[in-house]
Amino acid sequence: MEVLMKKCLLIMIAALFLMNACQGGEEKKVTKKKLPELSGKKILMVIAPRNFRDEEFNIPHSFFIKEGARVVVASTDTAEATGMLGMKVKPDKSLKDVNPLDFDALVLVGGSGSTVLWDNKLLHKYVRTAFENDKVIGAICLSPVVLVKSGILKGKGATCYVTPEVKRIFRENDVNLTGDPLNITGNIVTANGPAVAKRYAEKIAELLK
Repeated sequence: MEVLMKKCLLIMIAALFLMNACQGGEEKKVTKKKLPELSGKKILMVIAPRNFRDEEFNIPHSFFIKEGARVVVASTDTAEATGMLGMKVKPDKSLKDVNPLDFDALVLVGGSGSTVLWDNKLLHKYVRTAFENDKVIGAICLSPVVLVKSGILKGKGATCYVTPEVKRIFRENDVNLTGDPLNITGNIVTANGPAVAKRYAEKIAELLK
C-alpha cells in the first residue's frame, strides 16, 4: 500500500512538473505597436474660400489625420473659409506660400465654391508639378475641372459632378467624363460628390502606402 501511494505521489509530481514545463515553454507573443498607415506622409488639401463642400473636406481630412498623415490646408488666402453647410476652416497656408514638392499628395476639395479655383493658374502649375513628380492627386465634386484645365487629364478619363458646363469643359479639353462615382487613372483619383467621400479618401490612402 505504501509503495502504491509513493508511486501515485511520484506520478502527480511528474504531472505537475510537465504542466509547469509546458506553461513555461510557451512563446510569449510580443505585440508590436502598429504604426498608422500614412505615418510620415504629407498631404496638401486645397479648399475654396467660400462654399467648399463640408463633407468633402471633413471626411477625408479626418481620415488622413487618423491614419497618421500630416495635413496642411491651403486656400487663396488664410482668412477663415466657410463651407456650404456652415463649417468654418482656417487655412494653414495661402496657396502662394506652399510648394507641391513638399507633399506626397495634392487633394482638392469640391463644392460650388470650387469653381473659383477652376482658372487659378498657380493651382494649375501645382497640379502639373505634382503630376510630373508622381505625386498622388485627388479631386472631388466640381474640383476635377481644375485637373482638366491644368492639362494632366488630356486623353484620359475622370469623373466629376456633372453640369452642362462641366460636360463642355471636359469635351473641349479631350477628357472622357466617365460618370462613375469614383475614377482612378494612375495616381489620379476623382470622385463625383460627398456620397463617396470616404471611399475617395481610402483610395488616395491606398495609393500613398
